[in-house]
Amino acid sequence: MDTLSGDATSRAIEGHLRPDLDDLDRLRTVWAEHRGSPEERALARREPARRSSYDLGGGPALAELLEATASEEMSGRAITSDYVAELAERATSLPGPGTGRCPRLAEAHAADIARAASAPGHPVVRAVHTYVTCVEALRETAPEEADGGPGWILPWVLSSLVLQRADFPPLVPDPGVPACTAAGGSRRIDLCARHLARLVATSLRTELSRSPSRPGTARVSAPPLAAAIHRRALEHLHERRGPLLQVLGSLDTDARADVHAGSAQQVPQAVAAPPERALLTPGADHWWGCLSLALGEAALDLYVIVQEVGPASAGVLAVTADARATTGAGAREAPLMADVDGVTVMPNDSADDRRPLIRDLIDEALSRAMDQLTRA
Repeated sequence: MDTLSGDATSRAIEGHLRPDLDDLDRLRTVWAEHRGSPEERALARREPARRSSYDLGGGPALAELLEATASEEMSGRAITSDYVAELAERATSLPGPGTGRCPRLAEAHAADIARAASAPGHPVVRAVHTYVTCVEALRETAPEEADGGPGWILPWVLSSLVLQRADFPPLVPDPGVPACTAAGGSRRIDLCARHLARLVATSLRTELSRSPSRPGTARVSAPPLAAAIHRRALEHLHERRGPLLQVLGSLDTDARADVHAGSAQQVPQAVAAPPERALLTPGADHWWGCLSLALGEAALDLYVIVQEVGPASAGVLAVTADARATTGAGAREAPLMADVDGVTVMPNDSADDRRPLIRDLIDEALSRAMDQLTRA
């Protein structure tokens, strides 16, 4: 990759991410104001790194590499071609059948990746550029393994180091990231770039949710922004209830679809509270709507949760979706959406700024809920 090609890639990525960069900067500022000590951050990052390793099908060696990547000491080194080659060698030598392992990089590829990692511009653009450059280098090196690209660990390690050098938290590898290359071999970095930007927001939100907080008194009512977003989420659930009930009614005349509302302080008798794992910050204030669907012996409660992230003084909210399913075999948690699908609401947002994203989240969760329910 020559310099002009690298500049063009960087500009293309920035063009795709321009609407997101200001939001990421604002969220990073809030995170920086409320984050804990380096020791607390290291502890908070250890478990996600290990969990991600096993989600990827790796073992202790991959977990150790991800944990080391998340350490602030490892991000202190300049990302030179020699450092890229050193990390590539470590990824190549991972034990096991292949998940996380990478083919060996040529010196020219290591130099291309190092240039992307040190290019001027916004840190998130630089991290995405590094990820894309590394994935493309690995695909060129081992085209026969191209379908396994998202499982390669080296692009995640390098992009995380780029972010940490700019005082962002590291990324957690996500096998669901869209490919940088479309069918036929053409470049397609727009979806990949946007997904990676959402992962940066998820990392910031997750770390903020683990920030030290001082115990406070529970609120009698929701703050204005949370109340407005909660109200709009309930309105959307009510709008969707009728069409969904028609579909379910065509399958079972006794099918039901009911909307309930609750909060951390008030849980209606008709439905249980959301699963505890749905809360980013345990014990934080949250307000939720629930669409309860029933079809034959199967039932599914879909929760849309508006929750505070981190200390109440941070003013950050997240809107997430989760579910609980009940069949003849009993009740079970039914995760519908990934962490990256959540919507972040900043303190200076209006109630309608994130409304399209929240509607999209709810509609996608409803689609997946209906699929699970009709297959039960």
